[in-house]
Amino acid sequence: MTTLLNDIRYGWRGLRKRPLLTLTVAGTLALGLGANAAIFNVIDRLVLRPFPFADPDRVVMVSETGPGLDFKKETTSPANFLDWRAQADSLTALTAMAWWDANLLEKNDPERVQGYLVSADYFDALGVHPALGRGFVKDDETFGRHYVVVLSDALWKRRFDGDPSIVGRSITIDGQPYTVIGIAPPRFQFPDGSSLWAPLAFDPKTAPRRDARFLTVVGHLAPGRTFEEATSQMNVLAVRLAQQYPDANRDHGVHVYTLSQGMLDEGTGSILSMWQASAFVVLLIACANIANLLLARAAERRRDVAVRLALGASRGRIVRELLTESVLLACVAVPPAMGFAWAGLYLMRIAMPANIIRFVPGFESLGPDFRLLAFTLALAFLTACIFGILPAFQAARSRVAETLKEGGRSATGRQFLRRAIVVAEIAIALPLLVTAGLGVLGTNRFLNGPQGYDPDGLLTMKLVLPERKYPDDATRRRFIERAVQEVSTVAGVERASIANNLPATGGNSSRTIEIDGHPPADPKNPPSADNRLVTSGYLGVMRIPIQRGRGVTDADREDTAPVVVVSESMARKYWPDEDPIGRRVKIGGKDWVTVVGICGDVIQDWFMRRNAPTIYRPIAQAPSDYFGVVVRTAGDPTSAAAGVRAALLRVDPDQPVFDMMTMRRQLHERTIGLQYLASIMATFAILALILAAVGLYAVIAYFVAQRRHEIGLRMALGATGGDVVRLTIGQAFRLTVVGTAIGFALSLALARVMETALLGIATSDAKVFAAFAGVLMAAALLAGYIPARRAAAIDPMVALRAE
Repeated sequence: MTTLLNDIRYGWRGLRKRPLLTLTVAGTLALGLGANAAIFNVIDRLVLRPFPFADPDRVVMVSETGPGLDFKKETTSPANFLDWRAQADSLTALTAMAWWDANLLEKNDPERVQGYLVSADYFDALGVHPALGRGFVKDDETFGRHYVVVLSDALWKRRFDGDPSIVGRSITIDGQPYTVIGIAPPRFQFPDGSSLWAPLAFDPKTAPRRDARFLTVVGHLAPGRTFEEATSQMNVLAVRLAQQYPDANRDHGVHVYTLSQGMLDEGTGSILSMWQASAFVVLLIACANIANLLLARAAERRRDVAVRLALGASRGRIVRELLTESVLLACVAVPPAMGFAWAGLYLMRIAMPANIIRFVPGFESLGPDFRLLAFTLALAFLTACIFGILPAFQAARSRVAETLKEGGRSATGRQFLRRAIVVAEIAIALPLLVTAGLGVLGTNRFLNGPQGYDPDGLLTMKLVLPERKYPDDATRRRFIERAVQEVSTVAGVERASIANNLPATGGNSSRTIEIDGHPPADPKNPPSADNRLVTSGYLGVMRIPIQRGRGVTDADREDTAPVVVVSESMARKYWPDEDPIGRRVKIGGKDWVTVVGICGDVIQDWFMRRNAPTIYRPIAQAPSDYFGVVVRTAGDPTSAAAGVRAALLRVDPDQPVFDMMTMRRQLHERTIGLQYLASIMATFAILALILAAVGLYAVIAYFVAQRRHEIGLRMALGATGGDVVRLTIGQAFRLTVVGTAIGFALSLALARVMETALLGIATSDAKVFAAFAGVLMAAALLAGYIPARRAAAIDPMVALRAE
């Protein structure tokens, strides 16, 4: 212990003697540690601990698998869920959840509220107990007795002033009276930021269905049962159900996830992996820089080390002292690294739109904690070993006699090592720079590039008509017609229209199709198309071009011949050598409709539905109870927002209008994940670029200092300042070219990996690679030019006299 304390005192004294070196190393390392700490916190909060439940590791999600499904984690049907719940004894409190965003009417102020329909064991499965009142019981699942609701703590305080007497009272949801039976504990809003929960009660027609998959199932491992046992039992049940009900369950299986894994978005893993890898690259470059500085420092201390060795100090003692000094350097970097991490996490948190953050469990809790501090300390110790081990062994390997004879001048071998480190920095910085550049270009393309329609000047909003008030097509049709008429009269509104799903607003509707005159499709995997129900003029409001034929018009009524407009991609896919106009399509296995026009393709969603085959049907011929209203305005769309909302409330004062925003804002929020991906990658790339340039600067500056006498002699013999600059820049140029060439080859080799990590938003392009290689070379040569100018300013007489 005494020896260790002596080493610490010796190392601390050494750091205090070189404050500039200490601050430079600490600052460089803090950038790398801070970047890794921030990403670790994101992974910890979003992947490892997203839910604040009492026993989250024993809560599981059960999902279906099968052919032709869009996602790996699929929902299940009511009948399958009921069979699972009755037969799976390895899981307790198996519960199903169904999306339920509802219209809450309180004090004549309608509001769209996010909720979920859940089974009776929902709160037990999650280990949560209502803070007030009670949760659900089996009797609440009985259809007809299911009009009870549990409110979230936030909704209770916001809309009901935290009045405890609300329990037992009736409130109006979707036009139906519901009795409040409980208040959830504070901060509990699982899933998706839910504000209320009601019992999931199947009516007699829904309960036996196995072909309608819309339930998310979670459960709790039974006492003494393991995750593997639950997985095995659920697989057995899946095989049994496939044998008993082959029409609905053939080739369908079951996968059991932990709740954290199950609720994680499929693209999140690759994004976080790329962020962590990028942060690690930044840390490696920082370590390389520090190692280079310490190698230079070790070269200066060679004579001191040689003297100590000559006096009897062991080489192990020298290594231990220098490593202790490196660890102290890393410890100095931890506080600023925590500061960088906190700042980065704070910026990430405030940049996320409030209506998006509820879909990202754990995002609200981003921020420093003891786990982050422990991780940063451990990483600092590891990096100290990485950047400190080489200089320590280099110093300890000094040949005593030769070093004392040289007087401490550096050897050629060490200069080669420092050059190699700089080359490595440049080489690993380029792939990171290219990946970030591709991410930024791809994000910008989806955000500001062609969408297939004109998003400028558009104001959008959503409405959902409750079944109790709008039970049939006639009532929905009347609301839609009046809504368009009222909104069209608002000052500033040029045109208004309605569609069941607007682009970039999330959600989708698709239908299986059958092409008249074509061979029957495989019934197990029928073709489908995106289904859009629109009012007349929708294509005009959106400025989606009509390529041939006509669009939907006012003449397309419920009592006229059913028609449809198809997108170009659908025409190409299903009528490659035919004229679709006048041909017929059967939609959803029910109605034959006639194609009357072909319109341009639209990017409905950047992630999954880019220029997907789409059909546009008159909403008058198939009224929907949920839809978006879109208006094109002459000026700023937000200036018409109040008038549009008032117009819709004139149609139905109990009907909430929600998610009102400009289409540009919709695009911004819909691509927020891409923007995060690009922004963080760009930040890492800029850090890598700066650190690589600083590394080259430090090496060239060191070389200039070491060759000061030689440069002075050259200038005394007639060399000009330009000759010295070319000599010095030549060194930087050679290092940069070698590093860039290796980095370019690495980028090409990792092209496919980069495309996958970027979720397919960008494709590899040699021109882009070359452009970013040029940026890296320019930055590196600029870093080398500064010490070159200093070398050219050396006074030969002073340099020679100093030697």
